[in-house]
Amino acid sequence: MENNLLDLILLSDKRKNVLLLLLEGPKDIETLKKALNASATAVQPQVKKLKEQHLIVQEKNLYKLSDIGRVIVEKMKPLVDTLAVLEENTSYWAEREVNEIPHCLLQKISELGHCTIIEPQIDYMFELVPEYVKNVRMAKELRTAISYFHPLFPSFFLEIAEKGIPISLVIPEPILKRWVEDYREQTEQYLKKENAKLFICTDCERIPTVAAADNFMAMALFPKSTVFDRKYVICFDPGARAWGKELYDYYEQRSKQIKNIDNYTQV
Repeated sequence: MENNLLDLILLSDKRKNVLLLLLEGPKDIETLKKALNASATAVQPQVKKLKEQHLIVQEKNLYKLSDIGRVIVEKMKPLVDTLAVLEENTSYWAEREVNEIPHCLLQKISELGHCTIIEPQIDYMFELVPEYVKNVRMAKELRTAISYFHPLFPSFFLEIAEKGIPISLVIPEPILKRWVEDYREQTEQYLKKENAKLFICTDCERIPTVAAADNFMAMALFPKSTVFDRKYVICFDPGARAWGKELYDYYEQRSKQIKNIDNYTQV
């Protein structure tokens, strides 16, 4: 194989996509054309180049990855998937603090899949983000780590707990103190719910706000150079939901569960 193999694969979307399609299994030219939404004259030259470099082989009318082609494409796919996640919302990721996300999860950020950015519109500037609220209310279980104070959070999460769904909250100590001082009644009612758990984290002031539910994952990262703006990245793929749960669990494991707001008694 020549030294320009990387260019051969990555400088043509058609060649790259042919390889990714063949990672799923052998395909004929008609299937490749349909999947790529391209004509035979557009696809066949790319297939020919990949055959010449021994990345794919032809058996009768089917094309499949060669042994070395499979090795390469299996390594290539995580990179392609990671780039897809980051390129979809490049400005968001570039301008946010990601250092509080453990390295092992950053390495798997491709699992987020398709994500969108949600943020409070001018009409909802002092309310919770409507799309966030809608998805939380549809959840059957919720784990969330909170890194900023909002006066509606205590009553909102109490509302979720009162629906009977399992809910766990990780809250930095300074925010919990404010909840106790200003929203004592809601906090006490929340702690009385058997389905509700509350954890205090003493070293969580700059962690992402994370909502990990059975139906979605949302995360708000701190900006690097501006004030916190409550912009969330929200994802719905199964991989994203699992990724969000891992991130939440990472912070919960570094926290202490409490059942008494007077002395933060550890269970």
